[in-house]
Amino acid sequence: MNLFTHKTKPFTVAILILISTAQLSAQESNDLEGWSAVQIDIKATEKLSFSVAEHLRYKNDVSILSTYFTQLETSYEVFKDFELGGGVRFIKKNDNIGKKQGIESHFRYQLDAHYQHAIKQLNISYRLRYQNKNELGFSEDEGDIAKEQLRFMVGVGYKLIPIGVVFKLKGELFSTVSEGSDANKVDRNRFTLMVSRKFRSIGKFALFYRIQEDIKTIEENTSKSIIGLKYSYSLDFRKRL
Repeated sequence: MNLFTHKTKPFTVAILILISTAQLSAQESNDLEGWSAVQIDIKATEKLSFSVAEHLRYKNDVSILSTYFTQLETSYEVFKDFELGGGVRFIKKNDNIGKKQGIESHFRYQLDAHYQHAIKQLNISYRLRYQNKNELGFSEDEGDIAKEQLRFMVGVGYKLIPIGVVFKLKGELFSTVSEGSDANKVDRNRFTLMVSRKFRSIGKFALFYRIQEDIKTIEENTSKSIIGLKYSYSLDFRKRL
């Protein structure tokens, strides 16, 4: 019991630090959101993987439901450390602004290219993503124009081997490439600090703090802080072959 406490204490301290940082930074942003997710990762073969996840998000200082969605993803390792993948997302969005309010249904799909390499305990990853999102039940003639975006992410992770805790810092840039938009403009940036730990036979827990800024014009930007918790459990079917 003492050994377990000794190993999990740094993880608990890191969580408290992230929560404190989120509370301080939220005072300087327009909103604080809370994101949570439960995910199952499936390793089907040496190269092929799948995942299914349920997500729940709250806005307005974590007081009002924002969205909830189911996400399905797959990836294939083309060669060592380089993967191609894709995913779909079935979204329910709570629109509580304007004259017409209620739950809206949206659909999003994405295509990914991901590369990572490790230097001892240090892991560096890069991801390029194309995503396409639109509201269901409406046509283009009715004003539903798909929102297309390109996203580029760089992440640096470090694992403290004695206690099994992983710290990761990620930066991501968004560019909307829908028809009529400026494809050369970065219109959103996102920075994330995450701490995670995998517990044997239980699963992996991750807590993150994120800052996101939407860049409308030089004079008008909107920002928000996000604190999130994610739980994932892995199934490895390679062991059953």
